[in-house]
Amino acid sequence: MICATPSERKPVRRAWRRAAVGGCRLALLAAAFLALAPRGADVPGSDPAALLAGARAEMPEVVKLGGERDGFHELLDAAGDMRGWVSGTYPHAANIRGYNGPSELMIVLDTAGKVRAVRMIDSADTAGHVEKVVADVEFWAQWTGRREAELGEIGNPRIVSGATLTSEAMARGVAARFGAKGMDEWFTKKIEPATVARWFPKADRIEPDAKAGVHRVFEGGNEAGLVLRSSRMGVGARGFNGVSDVIVALKDDTVLGVGLLDSRDNQPYVGDVMDELRFADGFAGRKVEDILAAPDENGLVVSGASVTAGAVTTTVREMLRRHRTEAPLRAMPWKTLAATAWIAVGLFVGLGRSGKRVRLGFAVISIIAGLTLGWMVGQDQLIGWARNGIDLSNGIPLILLTAVALLVPALTGKNVYCSRICPHGAAQTLLGTAVKRRFGLPSRLHHILQRVPWLTLVAIWVLALSGSDFSFAMLEPFEVWSAGFYALLPAAILSIGLLAAVFLPQAYCHYGCPTGAMLKFLTHSPGDFTRRDAIAAMLVAAGWIYTLAT
Repeated sequence: MICATPSERKPVRRAWRRAAVGGCRLALLAAAFLALAPRGADVPGSDPAALLAGARAEMPEVVKLGGERDGFHELLDAAGDMRGWVSGTYPHAANIRGYNGPSELMIVLDTAGKVRAVRMIDSADTAGHVEKVVADVEFWAQWTGRREAELGEIGNPRIVSGATLTSEAMARGVAARFGAKGMDEWFTKKIEPATVARWFPKADRIEPDAKAGVHRVFEGGNEAGLVLRSSRMGVGARGFNGVSDVIVALKDDTVLGVGLLDSRDNQPYVGDVMDELRFADGFAGRKVEDILAAPDENGLVVSGASVTAGAVTTTVREMLRRHRTEAPLRAMPWKTLAATAWIAVGLFVGLGRSGKRVRLGFAVISIIAGLTLGWMVGQDQLIGWARNGIDLSNGIPLILLTAVALLVPALTGKNVYCSRICPHGAAQTLLGTAVKRRFGLPSRLHHILQRVPWLTLVAIWVLALSGSDFSFAMLEPFEVWSAGFYALLPAAILSIGLLAAVFLPQAYCHYGCPTGAMLKFLTHSPGDFTRRDAIAAMLVAAGWIYTLAT
């Protein structure tokens, strides 16, 4: 039996101790983030006053809001005539995060149910990204003129370069408002064999298909046809006062019939339409291509319930259009591939033994990544995630980048993110090669300035715990990389920091960066608890006491 000698056991013991101490420090950070998390309050709908103000900016003739149903408000002029509708994306979009938080948008429809305008009401996302999206005219124009029934499909929306996560989250929020996510909450009935017995009398099993809103019907073990469901497809054209949950039965390429599973429209009109579909279904027996080729008005006609019937016709046509349009196979976006490769190479360079040329070469790569991808770890992003949660379906590379920034230093004692991956740090590294002779600050001044990042970090978190709406991106330069010089303070921090880096090694990293200070906390004295750990624990405890007290 071969036993490890004491000298061989020491490195293993040190590694376990380093990991244990790093885990405790990560737990402290997690506790700080949890202190900012919301306490489960319901998200309200959009404020009617904000909707009216936004609608009047697009339609000056509107003076007040009329009746409301499902978050849609009538827009009335001075004579009381309806000029359209307005709705916000809350609460449907409240859980759709961009870079660090959700955005609330407003949708104005004309009397024909077509989009007059989409505009922003408010956003919890990073200020620079939001400003860049607001200034992009083509982004907002992508919805203009589209029918209401089409808005529940995300498709391939226009995305704003430099604010990809923010703009994509806004587009997804609009889709959610019109059924992409929220419709499931409105209509909860299940499709049973009895539901489709009119068209499939021997149906004994119904199974959902991989495509959203499509169900396969089986008779005696054999597939007999399909049933499409509007609420699960994200199709929601409103009738007189609300949307309906429409089902369409298909066999091969022929419509067997249309039915209403449920509806939020006015009941007398809904009843008339259900009777029409039951006894004189205008869609039954027609080919899908014939229905799609027919003019918009060629569909269900019900005397006395024309608005509700028209909404059902629009819904059926949109459902069939989506069913016939095969979704293209989406390759992994190039930004995701590029970001993953950048992070992986950064880990290799940071954890391995790389020469000076390799380090400088990778610094150039990191700068290019910063300018093209715009993803960096900062306090505004972290606090936004703590307050609003993380949308795992959006921005996977940013989540991976954040995980590397936090986990690697805690578990290995090496701050790979700051030293190798961070584009701002890489820029300082390259600028430092511009002069042969570099300077060092006097010892006393050096010790004083070293405290600035820690004081800034504490100030940021005090403001965050107090519920401040201050944009924390203003206190770091990272937003400038993707959003440009959108505000004076971050632009000044970036310019002064980079200029100082020519003469002082990593000037901003040492004397200004609060995020760097947080990561240094994870790496200092690996494997040993120090006074910093005790101070951090007391600050986090104080934060929790304040949170629970308020």
